[in-house]
Amino acid sequence: MKRTASTPSPPAPILPRPSAAAGAKSRQAAPPPRFAQIKARLRQDILDKRLLPEQKLPSEAQLQVAFGVSRITVRQALAELQAEGLIHTVNGKGSFVTRPAGAPRLGMLAGFNDMVRLRGRVPSGRLLSARTGSAPARVALALRLAEGAPVTVVRALRLIDGVPASIVHTYFESTLGRDLLARRVHEEDAMTLLEEELGMRLDHTQIAATAVRAGRMRGALLDVPSDAPLLQMRFVPYDIRGLPLLYSDVYFRPDQFSYRAVVRR
Repeated sequence: MKRTASTPSPPAPILPRPSAAAGAKSRQAAPPPRFAQIKARLRQDILDKRLLPEQKLPSEAQLQVAFGVSRITVRQALAELQAEGLIHTVNGKGSFVTRPAGAPRLGMLAGFNDMVRLRGRVPSGRLLSARTGSAPARVALALRLAEGAPVTVVRALRLIDGVPASIVHTYFESTLGRDLLARRVHEEDAMTLLEEELGMRLDHTQIAATAVRAGRMRGALLDVPSDAPLLQMRFVPYDIRGLPLLYSDVYFRPDQFSYRAVVRR
């Protein structure tokens, strides 16, 4: 059948289109299994928002025809997407794209406000500064940037019942949309902003904790002596592709906030 150049492509390509280049690939590189190819295609459609939260996926029969595979192959691909938390299945109705992961499983950075409210207290925040600066070595390493690369640096003071509780230093690439973090990270949880406002898919957060001396500047902001101990926690959240999204150093007054975690075997 002859194609016309004026035919527009679909705005939301979900099912595959034949690729003339597929047979030109090197024979030395074995292609991934068919179920992995189907999974990768649907996964990318979800990450690129061609498939939106709560949207229904094509049926198993449609996927069979589109990819030219068996039902078992389709089901294996869907099972792996479900294991990653990208889709969920409703008996008798089909598979649907899940909403972004809830904040509680992403660590304290994702749920500071919720954790404070659950204790019957009131969280608030104050923006101290937001500027463009050079990434320090530790930040560049964590974010996979060249040392000295430009990043947005946000400093904020978090309060509990009006009492200074922590200082937040957050670094992130100044890409389109992330200026939202600079405007609102002092009053809302960063992970909530990334997921609900920017539509990112979060997977896990690396956390490191240590004790540090307050020092003069941090002591003044937190209303503690300069030699008072603070709990320093470092957070680097990653999306489902394994890419780091931001870097945060948070300095807590231990009398105002404590961090608890349950580690299961």
